[in-house]
Amino acid sequence: MIDHKITLYHANWSFCSQMVRVALSEKGLVFKKKHIKLCDQYPEGENIGKDFLAINPLATVPAIKIDEAIICGSEEIIYQLNKLEGDNDINLYPKHIDINEIRLKASDTTISEGVKFASTLGTIIPVFSSPLIQHMVKKLPFSSILKILKNHPRKDRKMIFLAMYFGNPTKKFPNMGIKNYVKEILKLEKTFSDGREFFFNSFSHVDINLMCVFNRLIDVGLEPTILSNRTPHLSRYWDNLKLRDSYKIGILNYYTEKEEKVLHEFHKNNDSSVLDKILKEIDLVEVNE
Repeated sequence: MIDHKITLYHANWSFCSQMVRVALSEKGLVFKKKHIKLCDQYPEGENIGKDFLAINPLATVPAIKIDEAIICGSEEIIYQLNKLEGDNDINLYPKHIDINEIRLKASDTTISEGVKFASTLGTIIPVFSSPLIQHMVKKLPFSSILKILKNHPRKDRKMIFLAMYFGNPTKKFPNMGIKNYVKEILKLEKTFSDGREFFFNSFSHVDINLMCVFNRLIDVGLEPTILSNRTPHLSRYWDNLKLRDSYKIGILNYYTEKEEKVLHEFHKNNDSSVLDKILKEIDLVEVNE
């Protein structure tokens, strides 16, 4: 077995960082890690500093260094990690499934550059997470916003953080994703209605992504949408995912006192209007079927 030098650049709460950490755990790969303090959560804004921009000019995590190669984006990172031999004998791209089919579904369940927000399950999650992000942005000092305006390489991120700091754009953002979200979870419910344990029967990259999607639903108060009487098979699947060691190792272990405090404050002031709308939409689909 070749001993590769792996360094992960990640953030504790980053949705896509969670995916890569779960993959590393599933493969049993040894790695070093560097926590990047993101500009929407920390005054330091390390992701828009020159050191990290030299690693990823888009200022996003995760990024990973495997020997001398730097790879960015969870989808490609996990694809490349799967080629490495770790302590665990697992193939995240099961041989009985066409690799292009797995990659397509993996792309649909993560955040992919160039994909319109709220158009796939993966890009719906940032829309649903936007009120939580806004909650954190509003707690930053104004100097951090100035730093974002000066240093962030992406104009769209500059504008949205500025709007979050001074206004309340996320009041309506989650509504963009409701119809597509309901469509996607009901499709998943149908997929798992045949009793399968994992998406492609064997555990894969797609299951890693869905684990992180469902976990983020807890953060933003939307987990009941996959626990309703309309989704018993999806609920069973979620229970199976939570039993995996990688769920604790790659996700739960990174909830520090800071994240727990933010969640407590957020839920204390957050209303349940989006949850109510999603549940009503699920009932509406049921009536029309």
